[in-house]
Amino acid sequence: MTFNVMRSIIEKTWYPALRGTVSIVIFLALTGMAVRAGGQTLLPVFAQKSGTNAACAKIFGDVQEGISAGNVSRFSPHFHDQVHISLRGGESGVFSANQAYYLLQNYLRNRRVARFTFTTYGESDATPYATGGVSVMVHGAREYAQVYVALVRAGNRWAITHVNIY
Repeated sequence: MTFNVMRSIIEKTWYPALRGTVSIVIFLALTGMAVRAGGQTLLPVFAQKSGTNAACAKIFGDVQEGISAGNVSRFSPHFHDQVHISLRGGESGVFSANQAYYLLQNYLRNRRVARFTFTTYGESDATPYATGGVSVMVHGAREYAQVYVALVRAGNRWAITHVNIY
């Protein structure tokens, strides 16, 4: 689905009062919505403000898609050498990128993600971050958790330094 098709659908069905690309961009920025189109997550424009550039937005999109699919491989290439992991009812500490991969993969293996979306993007002390709620099924019971992911500049790339699920 192209952006124009998505825009047309939004304008005609969801928000008829919104007309034109500028209105939709403003709407997405104000509401913090992430929209999926053609298998890709289109993150809100404000996810790229104040130094949080397109590379950061892509990483947050990869994390969102990876957690939603229960597949850490989708975002593990973005891990820093050392990653702080804090998992509700699980491990907490600073781990190598390889250890972080296995901790998160094991954590998600025991949970079926029903829904996950980043809803807040920001920057604190030049550290871009994203947070959002996740709904998972564990042994037939629904649980809700908050996900926090932070990045840091590592040489010429942005890297994930924190993944908290609490």
